[in-house]
Amino acid sequence: MKSIHLLGIIIPFLIVFYLFSAQGFQIVNGCYGPHITAEISSNEIYVNEMVTITGEICPADPNITIRVTFTRPNYTWIDKFVETDSEGKFSVTQRLDEPGYWNIFPIYGHICDRLYANVTDPKADPTVPLPTVELPPYKPNYLLVSIAGFALAAGAVSAVAGTKNKTRKISSLRLLVQIGFIFLIFFGMFIDHQNIPVPAEQIAPHEVLIGTNIFGVSMPDGLPVPVFGCYYPCGRTITCALWELQTYIYPFWDAGRGWGVDYVSSGVMRLGVVFGSVILLSVLLGKFLCGWICPFGLYMDLVTRLRKTFKIRYRSLSDNFNEKFHQLGYVILALILILSVLFGMQAIADTQVIPETEKGGFVYQYFSAPFCQVCPMKPLCVLLQTSVGLMRPEWLTEATTGDFYQLGYYVTSLNLFSLGVVTLAAFLYRRSWCRICPLGALIALFSRFPPFRWISVVRLDKVEAKCTKCGVCKRVCPTQVTEVYEKKGGDVTSSNCLMCLRCVEMCPYEDALRLKVAGKPIVRSRNWLE
Repeated sequence: MKSIHLLGIIIPFLIVFYLFSAQGFQIVNGCYGPHITAEISSNEIYVNEMVTITGEICPADPNITIRVTFTRPNYTWIDKFVETDSEGKFSVTQRLDEPGYWNIFPIYGHICDRLYANVTDPKADPTVPLPTVELPPYKPNYLLVSIAGFALAAGAVSAVAGTKNKTRKISSLRLLVQIGFIFLIFFGMFIDHQNIPVPAEQIAPHEVLIGTNIFGVSMPDGLPVPVFGCYYPCGRTITCALWELQTYIYPFWDAGRGWGVDYVSSGVMRLGVVFGSVILLSVLLGKFLCGWICPFGLYMDLVTRLRKTFKIRYRSLSDNFNEKFHQLGYVILALILILSVLFGMQAIADTQVIPETEKGGFVYQYFSAPFCQVCPMKPLCVLLQTSVGLMRPEWLTEATTGDFYQLGYYVTSLNLFSLGVVTLAAFLYRRSWCRICPLGALIALFSRFPPFRWISVVRLDKVEAKCTKCGVCKRVCPTQVTEVYEKKGGDVTSSNCLMCLRCVEMCPYEDALRLKVAGKPIVRSRNWLE
C-alpha cells in the first residue's frame, strides 16, 4: 500500500509542476499557445439589430486576418474579415437579418471560438413557431456500414464457432455483444452530415444523443453512462460519465455557454443527474459494464487476442502488488475530482484558488477536463473515426487550443503516449488498464461497497460444496481477482471483478459458479471435461 500512497503524492506533484512550468509550454508574452477568445455584445436581440464581436488572439500578433462567420438559422452564412490591432485584438459588427438561432465562429486559422445569438422578431405572433429549416437528407456512411457488417459477421461467426468449444462459449458471445455495443454507442457514425454546406458543418456533426432532457434537467451533452463512450468523437449516442463529472465542475459549473451547447440547468442539477445515472447503472449492472459493454474493454481484449496470435505468454503480477495496483484507480479518480474542484473554485465559491482558470487562461485553454488530456481512449476514437472519413484530419493535428505537443482539444502527444503505454502494458499483462481505470473505480464505489452492494442486482455466486479449490478460476481471471478462489461460498463478487465470466466458463464443476441477476441464476458453470 505504501507504493500506492507514494504514487498519490508523486502524481499530483508532477501534474502541478507540468501545469505551471513556463518552459514546458513556451510562454510568450503571457500567452500559453495559439488560441482565440471572443465575446458577443448580446445573445438576445431583435431581427435586423446589430451585434458586435470583440476578441483577441494569442500570441498577440498585429495585422492578422480573422474570419468571423455568422451562420444563419437556414445554414447560409455571412463572412466578415477583420485585422487584429497591435495588441492582437479585433472587433466586427454585423446586422442579423433573420429570426432564429445563429451560430457565430471567430476563426484564426483552424482555431476557432464559438458564439451564438437568439434573434427574435417583435412583430411576429409569439404563438406561431418559427419555420423549420429543411436540411439536406441524411445519407448513410457506406464505408462504415460495410465495416459494421463485416465486424458483426465476424463476431457472429466467432460466437457460433465458440459453441463447439465448451470453454469458449461465453467468451465468443461476449465478443459479439462488445462489437454490437460499439455500434450502438456510436450509432451516429452511420449518419453522414457532410452534405451540409460549409461552414454549417463546423457545427458538431453526426450527433444522435439520447437523454438530453432528464426529469426536467437539461443535459445537452447526452445521457451519462460509466463506459468510455468518448465525448470528443462524432457519432456518440451517450457520453462518458467521467467527462461530464469533470466539466460540470469545471469549466461548466454555471449555466451558460459550453463547448457548442447552452446549459440551462445549473451545474449542481447536472451533476445530480450524472451521479444518479452512475449509481443506478452501477447497482443494476455493476462491472458488467466493464466486461461486456465498454468500448475500451473490447480494445483490451483485441490486444490480448493479438498476443495469443503471436503465441506470446502473458505475465502476471504478484497477488500482493496486484491488489495494490487495483487501488490506483481510486487514487486517479480522487485526483481528477480534486483537480476539477480546485480549477472550478472561482465559479463554485467566487475564489480563484489556481491562477489562469478564467476563460482564456492557461488552465481553461489547456486543462479543462484534465483526465481527458491523458485518456488513452480519446485518441483511439478520433483516429479511427478520421480513418473512415468521419472527422477532419486537421481537427486532430491543429487543435483548437494549442500545438500538437501541448495539451489540447482532440489529440496531443500526451494522449498518444498514454495510448502507447497502455497498449504495451495490455500486451504483456491482461486487461492492465482495466485494473486502474477510474471509471471502473467509480462503478465499484456504487456497486461493491455498502450500502450499494446490499442492493446490487448482478452478483457472482459460489457453491462451497461443489468447489474443490482447483484454482482454475484464479488462473483464468484477466485481472487476477483472487476472491472467487479464496472465499468459501456465497457472493464472491469483488470490486475488481469485471464480470467477464471467464471463471464461470472455465470452471469444470457443474453449477459451482453462477451469475445471478436479481437473485436468479442466469449462467452456470458446466462440467466440460466429460
